[in-house]
Amino acid sequence: MLRRIFCAILLITSASSYCTANAQENNVTTPLPINGMIAAVKNGKLAFVSDNGRFVFRGSLYDTWSQKEISSIDDADQAFRYIDVAKLKFNVDDLSPFTYGTGKKQVIIFTDPQCPACSLLLTDLKKVEGYTFKIVELSALGEESSKIVRSMHCANDQKQAYEIAVGLQKPRVIDSRGAECDTSAIGKRIITAQMFGLKGVPFIIRDDGLTRQGYAKGSLEPWLIGAAK
Repeated sequence: MLRRIFCAILLITSASSYCTANAQENNVTTPLPINGMIAAVKNGKLAFVSDNGRFVFRGSLYDTWSQKEISSIDDADQAFRYIDVAKLKFNVDDLSPFTYGTGKKQVIIFTDPQCPACSLLLTDLKKVEGYTFKIVELSALGEESSKIVRSMHCANDQKQAYEIAVGLQKPRVIDSRGAECDTSAIGKRIITAQMFGLKGVPFIIRDDGLTRQGYAKGSLEPWLIGAAK
């Protein structure tokens, strides 16, 4: 039964693009930016399947962000991997990010001050020229992160907060303003993270809209250069 609906469970758990267990070569799937859903093609027909393989949705799916119908597996893959912030008219400055660099190409980074992989990313971005990095601090890793993020946003010494944000100082709670500090931007960050479907940090949006979850040391510049290919 599950095999007949594109081996959905196996494909989700293995993160594979093909169903390898007694399946035809044209049984292809890709995740969707919808919780619990994948797009799947079997025998040339596109359908949208729940990740437990129980429900198959047939018909059309329209992407309001890209303003087009998802009519192929390539369309679904594009919708999953890209966020066109320009078409969305999304202004990252509404989230009060920290800015590093002055290049023409803008890269948005969602991070957490206590995230080890984020620390590696911050080290590597200092080696890259030609980009403006917008660093959006989230409290993804719990209460201590929440305290640090708020203190950075409301810091009495913004230079100190900036140096923590770009990895020049150790992350910690710093002196900050109290109730008079407007923290609405922090709330907007949380809403944006949910809207963009973040599953963790770091989460990067390249200048052409390609997204990336997670980070490995030394991989930033090659990934950014890929935007030109």
